[in-house]
Amino acid sequence: ACFKPMETAGKMATKRPSNFSAGPASLLDGVLEQISSQLEDFEGLGISILEMGHRNEGGPVQRVIKDATSRVRQLLRVPDNYSVLWQQGGAHGQFAAVPLNLLGSKTSADYIDTGVWSKKAMQEAKKFCNVRIAASAEADRYRSIPPISEWKLSEDSAYVHICANDTINSLEFLEDPDIGPEKLLVADFTSTLFSRPVEISKYAAIYCSSGKNLGPAGVCLVIVRNDVLNQARPDTPVILHWKAYADSAPLPSLVNTPPVFAIFACGLVLQELQKKWDRGQGALEALLPRVRARARSVYDAIERSGGFYVNDVIDSCRSQTTICFTFGADANVERNWDGSITSQVKMTELEHKFTEAAKQRGMVGLEGHPAFGGIRVCLYNGVSDEAVEDVVQLMDDFAAQRTARTLSETSTRSSSQSLSDAD
Repeated sequence: ACFKPMETAGKMATKRPSNFSAGPASLLDGVLEQISSQLEDFEGLGISILEMGHRNEGGPVQRVIKDATSRVRQLLRVPDNYSVLWQQGGAHGQFAAVPLNLLGSKTSADYIDTGVWSKKAMQEAKKFCNVRIAASAEADRYRSIPPISEWKLSEDSAYVHICANDTINSLEFLEDPDIGPEKLLVADFTSTLFSRPVEISKYAAIYCSSGKNLGPAGVCLVIVRNDVLNQARPDTPVILHWKAYADSAPLPSLVNTPPVFAIFACGLVLQELQKKWDRGQGALEALLPRVRARARSVYDAIERSGGFYVNDVIDSCRSQTTICFTFGADANVERNWDGSITSQVKMTELEHKFTEAAKQRGMVGLEGHPAFGGIRVCLYNGVSDEAVEDVVQLMDDFAAQRTARTLSETSTRSSSQSLSDAD
């Protein structure tokens, strides 16, 4: 059931595994076919969109950017007083772009620590300003997000930064924080944007690197309120300068040669999202019950395993898109992060056996982050409902089989000990 046929031009149908990769992630059905059909000959012009100049006013490349931008505005209901930008450098680039564009004359910023990606953002921001941790989930071992009432925001901070979803701790802001109009709230939405409606007006800026729900890797979406575009430091590199991107003519994001393929593919993903889910009340509003139900099915499997699987995040903060868990039997395994995102830890026996069992059933990409281990079930929009049902069944079966084996081995040892005592 996991394998889905995909027709390719001139080739026999091949079977594709269900892909739970954290990113680059599975694309919505139909997008790869659309890319393939248009890539060599775009709109009957005889050449590829990858070969066309971006300075051709009103030409194909500018129309692709304009269309993708329009779909972002429609799906997220972006207010008119916000600019939608397409930049390069991913979220890591924005870790630097945020302080560079928002500090103005100030020298400090507040950060809310909810995990690894908050820490990475802080690490980069420290190069440009004094970083204050206004609240941290660390004291609770990243099982919950501190309520806003406990955030110790400073009077002189330029902005407040959050990571909307931490893909390693499975910790997510399920609602948009309200910190008042006098504070500038900035959010890294890389792994959760387009999984739920977002109240954009609560944010001064949000950013989302592609590779998850937005589309294939290669571009970073930035949505920024226009009234903060004049706060950039004089030494902000033009490649990260939000106002420079917003002011380029004849449309934004033409400061340099844009990542045409990535924007083109993202536009197709957003188009498909609208086509499949926009039923009058908005695509993301219609999509939300599906997102919640799929996540709940995986969390239910964790709960009914009786401690075989472990995810300690409280229900109100549990990620709906990146569900991480470990094995109860691995509780004594020590893994201390050295701060490098490129580190690799050794998989435990259960992690190895689980991912191997998954591959036998046609599922890939369930390994946890290489630097942290564990198992990670990513439920991005491109993952089919059937694949989610299959991974839940795998979880149930694997837990039952391993528990039965453990009980059998325990029983055998007990019987052997009894016989030995009788002797």
